[in-house]
Amino acid sequence: MLSFKKSKKILNITIEDYVIRIVETTGNDLSSIKMFIERALPSGLIEHGKIINEIEFYSFMKELVKELKIKNRQIQFNIPDSLVIMRQVDVPASLNGKNEILNYIEMEIGTSIHLPFPNPIIDLADLNREVDEQENETQHVTFFAVPGEEIRKFTEVFIDVSLKPIAADVGILGDYRYFHHMNPIYENHSYMLVEFNINSIHLGVFSGNELEFLRYQALDVNLAKHHYDEHTGSIIWTYMESEERIKGFVEDQVNELERIMNFYRFSLHKGKKMVTDLVLLGDYPDLEAVYKKITNRYEELTIDYIKGHKLEKSNEKMSPAFIPALGLALRGGSSDASRG
Repeated sequence: MLSFKKSKKILNITIEDYVIRIVETTGNDLSSIKMFIERALPSGLIEHGKIINEIEFYSFMKELVKELKIKNRQIQFNIPDSLVIMRQVDVPASLNGKNEILNYIEMEIGTSIHLPFPNPIIDLADLNREVDEQENETQHVTFFAVPGEEIRKFTEVFIDVSLKPIAADVGILGDYRYFHHMNPIYENHSYMLVEFNINSIHLGVFSGNELEFLRYQALDVNLAKHHYDEHTGSIIWTYMESEERIKGFVEDQVNELERIMNFYRFSLHKGKKMVTDLVLLGDYPDLEAVYKKITNRYEELTIDYIKGHKLEKSNEKMSPAFIPALGLALRGGSSDASRG
């Protein structure tokens, strides 16, 4: 029987301090991509993931909605990486289902669970139902927390410019979702995803499809200059720093990966589990150089370098900067489960 149900187009939006990227899909079908664009954000609108100038950000978004003719469209967006905190806690094993666990966590915030901001929005990263072997009374769960006030600012601006937010997500989950979609995942492997961006690094370690470690690191560099390349339809970034300083901070960050891998192996898993695969992506201008340094530095690891995404129908190639938005698209446009 043929179905004539109208497909739902969704805009998948990622925002950094310096850029906004939008990918249009129908549901979670990456073969249905109709549009992908990026626009540089004027300086001073967003800093460290927080909207600093709401009026100017509203004006920017209003003009963008008009330019792209996307009024009244449904959107899902990535929460800025710098705002996300991950916590792992033990909760009573008697709790059944996501809502009961979230209710318990909410009651414990401020007493046994402490967060660095008030009125958080929380959601579970997974539902690990393993019961503590000794006590047989607890289960270990992982949850995300974000400052509710900052997320509401984004949501209100989107609504004010006639967009319809239906979901928000954590960026590193989208990165892994895309990698999982494009590659086989092995149960006994631990995957470190490194999103190496212009002014930050977002890093997560996954094992058994569960996020076990999360870290955001701002980089002490001046934001890059940019120009729009009409031929490729993308933004070309160049640093306002000396070449030697840029090489130095890249070297430092590549070396820092070893400390994180040792922490994961020896502190989190007492030497019983280690990172086996490293996945590199991001919008850093010379990601190829970072890949070469990581490959030379960590010969024992399997290194995957996501260079971009090729569109099935047009054979057009999207830059790796759009991978987080594609991972968001794979979420499928389901309603956001976070509560605030």
